[in-house]
Amino acid sequence: MTKIVLIQLRKEGKVTFERLNVFTEKRHQIYETTHVISEVIISPNRDSFLIYSAKSRDKATLDVISMTGETMNTKEVAPQNIEFSWNKDDQNKMFLTTFDTDWNYQVFQWDIPSGSIVKLNTGSPFVSWYSDNLFVFNQKLSPQKDRGDLYLEDIRDKTIKSLVVADVYQFAVSANTLLTMEPGKAEKSMIYNFRTVGFQSYYEYEAPRVYDELGTFFPFYDLNVEEESFLTFEPYESKKLKDHGGEFKLVKVDPKEKKTETILELTNNEPIVTSPNGEYCLYGYLFDQIIDLETKDISYLIQHRDKMY
Repeated sequence: MTKIVLIQLRKEGKVTFERLNVFTEKRHQIYETTHVISEVIISPNRDSFLIYSAKSRDKATLDVISMTGETMNTKEVAPQNIEFSWNKDDQNKMFLTTFDTDWNYQVFQWDIPSGSIVKLNTGSPFVSWYSDNLFVFNQKLSPQKDRGDLYLEDIRDKTIKSLVVADVYQFAVSANTLLTMEPGKAEKSMIYNFRTVGFQSYYEYEAPRVYDELGTFFPFYDLNVEEESFLTFEPYESKKLKDHGGEFKLVKVDPKEKKTETILELTNNEPIVTSPNGEYCLYGYLFDQIIDLETKDISYLIQHRDKMY
């Protein structure tokens, strides 16, 4: 049973990382730093995590830490906005996509054990690993466009570029499933399209399309195909959003069984992540709440005596 979560706390000028048993509430500190934390990402097999932090105004570091607190790898980089994509099949590989204030981007492949970082010429910053050496990316005519075309490339031979799916908003890769978010048949709807590794569609789930000043708005979601579970916040109707609060219901979609279940009504659209066994999910901008997906009960992980984020 899944019972351990990683929590990040601020104490006395330091940031600490602890393992928390959500059922016994026992906590064990495994790592601490004085750096300013920008991003924390847990590895796909959940045996380590990446910390992207600022060491000083002109120095930042990428640290890979084991769940026992051992520093496995460290890489010093210039401070900048970075998006990360960890390879699920070879966890020694990671994509780093950097952005400047004018939306200019660069994509790099980081070989974690050697520390080698190599620039990768891609047609888009929206890139994700698809297998050990294959990756997919959403190529848009401009960053302001809602939709683009999804392509597949091989990191070993970039002369081969295959169109996978045309006209998609966004995409996500998990286990043996590719999820594409596509326009619906009507302007007021959008489709979550679940596809096999061969890109064939096996289930489509339609939801109302909402938008804001920047265009189509995508609620938070989590794809856990290992447990045949997809969670997302669904709007009640197609409209322009105002404050993004209380206008959604949390729904659980089983694409294999083609079933949908409402977990919460009239709730806020905030980040969610499902437990590996699919029985629980963490919820909130601090991930400080836990939802039992069977009973639909919500509780706090810990009392807010410490600053948790």
